[in-house]
Amino acid sequence: MIKNFYFRIVLIIGLTTVCCSFFGQTLLFLINISKNYYQYLILLTPLVLLFTKYSNKIIKTHGVGMKYFVEAANKDNDKVSWFFPIVLTINTLLAHVFGVSVGREGVAVQLGGAIGKNMTTNDLSDRQKKYFVRLGMISGFAALFQTPLAAVFFILEIIGKKIRVTASSIYEFISYIVAAFISARLSHLLGLEKFFVDVNVSNNDINLVNILKIAFISIILTFIGILFVIIQKKSKVAVATYKYLTWVLLVLFIVMSFTLNFRYASLGTNLIDFSFNDYSNIKVYDFILKLIFTAICTAIGFSGGEVTPLFAIGASCGVVLGIWLGLPVLMVAGLGYCLVFSSATKTWITPIFLALEVFGFKLMLIMILPAVLLYFINKKYSIYS
Repeated sequence: MIKNFYFRIVLIIGLTTVCCSFFGQTLLFLINISKNYYQYLILLTPLVLLFTKYSNKIIKTHGVGMKYFVEAANKDNDKVSWFFPIVLTINTLLAHVFGVSVGREGVAVQLGGAIGKNMTTNDLSDRQKKYFVRLGMISGFAALFQTPLAAVFFILEIIGKKIRVTASSIYEFISYIVAAFISARLSHLLGLEKFFVDVNVSNNDINLVNILKIAFISIILTFIGILFVIIQKKSKVAVATYKYLTWVLLVLFIVMSFTLNFRYASLGTNLIDFSFNDYSNIKVYDFILKLIFTAICTAIGFSGGEVTPLFAIGASCGVVLGIWLGLPVLMVAGLGYCLVFSSATKTWITPIFLALEVFGFKLMLIMILPAVLLYFINKKYSIYS
């Protein structure tokens, strides 16, 4: 049984990593092709939404989402169909091909969780079953974003897992770290590129005024994340109450996309690229429009997730705040990239390691103060609660 147990661990890590790496590469490839045809493709998004809703109904995945896997990581529940990650992947790819403003982490984390969950058998203890789910979720996030430390703390934070100082808990935690690094490395070897920007903060004077500016910016960015959660949840409630509102919001999204030349379609990597490579192209209203577009698209039922759009919202907002307060723009964009995402997911350790793995050691040190402020400000708002 022990050998079988460890074999399943290897299988979870390997299968999740390979699937998520190729998903990430396929997604970027399709986006690169379809972005030139959004003016035609976006008109077909009602069909994509109908297909998404119908396919979920056919394989009986209504109610299966991040909440299901958060629960599965904490208690034993029913397995999901092996068709679930396949349908989720197809629906997410379709959403991006047709220009819908959603993310991609939903596939990675839920695919990994589904693989881990379906590797469980009755001969395993409840603790081992939950361990498999967590391992799959961590491997999925690490493979897609290639940020292993952030992946471990992100999953442990959103599931509310407390690390107790016992031998078994320490071994478990170490296994998560090892699995995450293996997934990230293997994903890179398979061809998925990692996003990294070496942010130079050496020209930022450490004085009381700048510390206060960073604190002020951190508070604003935290509330931007909370605003996203509120708009998304209110939209979901409204859509559930008034069924026709789904199509009203979708038509609004289509019209606004044409009006704004599809600037806020898909992941928002264009805004991230502008923020760190040519921030003069960032407009003051980019972050709020991307926030609204993504909140609406996820609320009405499109598959994908929110994480990468949250990165884009935070980075573009950081550019505006950096220029306004006279701080190094790339530094504040990096803070925004990490902090809005973490505020919307109610994770406060994750942004510290995300800053390290995406922007370097120096920004990680600056991120400590914003992370502490986030912890005290956001006690209840999360897209996953």
